[in-house]
Amino acid sequence: MKKLLAVLLSVVMVLSLAACGGSDDKKETKALAAIFEDIVNNKHDDSSLPFAADEGLPGLGGAKIEFVFGDQSTPEIALSEAERLITEEGVIGICGNFSSATTKTTMVAAEKYGIPVITEGTSMSLTDAGYEYYGRTLPGDDVFIDNTFAYLDYLNENKAADIKTVCLISEDSEFGANIAKVEAETAEKYGYEVVENIAYNKDATNVTSEVLRAKQADADVVMMSSYAADSLLFMQEFKTQGYFPKMLFGQRGGFMASDFALNLKNDSDYVLTTSRWNSDIDNDATREITKRFSDAMGVTLIGDTLIAGWDGIVLAAAANQAGSTDGDAIRAAMAEGVQIDPATDPFGLEGYKYKEKNGQNEFGTAIIVQYMDSQLATVYPEGSASAEVQYPAKGWSER
Repeated sequence: MKKLLAVLLSVVMVLSLAACGGSDDKKETKALAAIFEDIVNNKHDDSSLPFAADEGLPGLGGAKIEFVFGDQSTPEIALSEAERLITEEGVIGICGNFSSATTKTTMVAAEKYGIPVITEGTSMSLTDAGYEYYGRTLPGDDVFIDNTFAYLDYLNENKAADIKTVCLISEDSEFGANIAKVEAETAEKYGYEVVENIAYNKDATNVTSEVLRAKQADADVVMMSSYAADSLLFMQEFKTQGYFPKMLFGQRGGFMASDFALNLKNDSDYVLTTSRWNSDIDNDATREITKRFSDAMGVTLIGDTLIAGWDGIVLAAAANQAGSTDGDAIRAAMAEGVQIDPATDPFGLEGYKYKEKNGQNEFGTAIIVQYMDSQLATVYPEGSASAEVQYPAKGWSER
């Protein structure tokens, strides 16, 4: 039987639009993959996760799954690794939470060999490309950013927040530039004034001037799109200059990296970010996978790690539903709608139906989270919130 699934991971910190792929995250994703392999391949009467009641995939005669790993540290390496995983490892699908740029080169191999891919790069260019074998479970930049501004409206209407102005700070590669463009357009649509739009190089070692510009702009909200190292650099400089905006809002990336709060501890407090999932979501599958991961790794599971492995479970479910490891049959099952019992789904989605020539799951949703006591708490949408937002943020001297 073919190895069923592959996860592309970076061995260095080259964040995707919404994920990390550093060495720590590689360990965490491998640990999550081991948990999912065990749940699927062995019978677990006490588990609420998919396929726990069987040994292997029943639609494929009890076939066992195996996650194998590759490197996506650059677009060129991602392409060669995708070729290797397909031609040498014999995978029937590729998943993982890697960047839009590396997704694009991976798709060259996937389209060539007819292998389905599910990744979470958020650029709209991925869903606009017309790929035959591409899928994305959770939203792209357009939805995440629209939710951000809808949330500002919610705060103005329900919390008398009086938010009017926005400062954008974005790293200047495809990731940050695309997000800044959509943020500016969405701000205009919602009627918010962008008072400063700052671009910087993600490899910068000094951001004094960028923080000074943001401080002088004195916007109600600072929105940032950053990778891991630069998000920490900005946080350090914010504190050095004694400046913290009333709301600091990240668009995933470094603000969702597993080591953001580990490095900053309570200095991470008050930072908000869009997110795919959080460990405080109230369902049995979330509680189980969070506990299993914490027991294995000693740290709290984050959404960007979970989705990398969960997309593999979606591919396995599609193959099981199709009763085939053929790429066209798996992609057809994805388009038809992958049948995953909502009771076994930590994301709590209504379904998994990936549009043809687009790849976007019609049922993907997003949440907004905030760091409180160096832990992430869901604050929006209201029905999913476990805590009230802390706004305006306290300045450094007040903490």
